[in-house]
Order: sequence, then C-alpha cells, then structure tokens
Amino acid sequence: MEHVLIPPFSSEWWTYNFATIIVIITVIYTATLLRKKSQNILTLSLASIFIFEFIFMDFYHIFIDKTWSLEHSLPLHLCGLMWFMCIYLFITKKQWVFEMILFIGMPGGIHSLLTPELPHGADLLHKVDFFIGHGGLILAPFYAIFILGMWPRKNAWWKSFIKLQILVLIIGLTNWAIGGEANYMYLMQTPIADNPLIPSENSFFGKWPYYILIFEIAVLIHALLIYTPFFLMKKKESKLNN
Repeated sequence: MEHVLIPPFSSEWWTYNFATIIVIITVIYTATLLRKKSQNILTLSLASIFIFEFIFMDFYHIFIDKTWSLEHSLPLHLCGLMWFMCIYLFITKKQWVFEMILFIGMPGGIHSLLTPELPHGADLLHKVDFFIGHGGLILAPFYAIFILGMWPRKNAWWKSFIKLQILVLIIGLTNWAIGGEANYMYLMQTPIADNPLIPSENSFFGKWPYYILIFEIAVLIHALLIYTPFFLMKKKESKLNN
C-alpha cells in the first residue's frame, strides 16, 4: 500500500495543523468552563468519539474502499496503540496510562503532525482521520493535566520507556508472525516521512536493526525533555512550601 506524504510547511500542512491546534485549545478551554459533572460527561464523550473514529475507519477500509489488510491495517503502530490508551485514560483515569501517553504517545503525535505520512491515501477523509488521530495524542495528556488534574510521578519518564520496550517486543514478534510487508511500529523498515530523526537508508544507522536504536534514543530524550519542566515546577513548589 503506497504511503503519501504531506510536505512540511506547505499550505496544506499549515491548514491541517492550525485546525488541529484550534480544536485542541477549544476542547480544553470549553472544559475549563464546565462544572465537574459536565466535565465528566465531556470526558466520556471524548472516549466515545475516539472509539467511533476507530470503528468507522475500520468499517470504511473493510467494506467501502476494501483496502483493509492484516499487514497494514491493524492498530499496532505506536500512535494507534496510544490511541487506545487515550480511550482507556478517559474512561479509567489511570495514572500509568496518562504517563505513557504523555512521555511516549505525545512525542509520536507531534512528530507525525510535523512530518505527515498517510498510509491509506491522500483523500480528504484520510487526511482528516490522520490529523484527528494524531492530534488526539496531544489533546489527551493536556486534557488530563488541566481538566483531570493529573501530574506525572517522579521517574515516570524512564519507567514509561521501559513499558514501551514490552510493546516493542510484542509488536516485533507480531510483525514476524504476520510476515509479508507487516511493519508495525516501523520495526522492520524505516518510515518514508521526511524527518531529521529518521536515518537515511543509505547510511549505517539507516539499516535494520540499527535505526531502531536511533528511534529508541530519540524516544528516551523526548521523554526526558517532557519530564524536565514538571520536575522543575515540582522542585520550585517544594522550595516555596519549605
């Protein structure tokens, strides 16, 4: 299945990313105006929207454009897995799920929006689906912080990274079991997105499995960078309390 890129900083790129940011800000701002009971309804409504979006797109790929395949269509890329964690977060408000989305899912969502790679084509439906799907990974952690009052625990950044390795192992074995062109979480071949963190296939670190090491290092650095402001704010708060 041919993947399609939206060139970074093109007019189309600006339009979809600007719209995504506006939606994220609008949802969170609207939630701040609501009472607790209404916020709870909104939270469950977001979970329902996320569930509906997944079911609708799978239905579309299976019965309408008939492009669904075991090798390409399972929700086993990192962002797809984090999408289900967002649903779980909205329903259960589990702390470890929030931390996984914050440190692992959100950086993936941001990079996907910066360098969009559409796996199912470039028609309007799939563009909207792509930006909803990856924008949701940014919405969820900010919603959890500002509306649900959640905060990452000490050392949660590297603990989330360890949890990610379990997923990497499971998805790697799944790719091997499916065979063919299965490349979930891009563990078999680098993505084609124009991203400086993706090594060239012609370089040493662009070859399998070395590029996976680059990805792992990048994920760890992103998690630490995200954790740093939370750590500094907590440290400042402790000093003020003392």
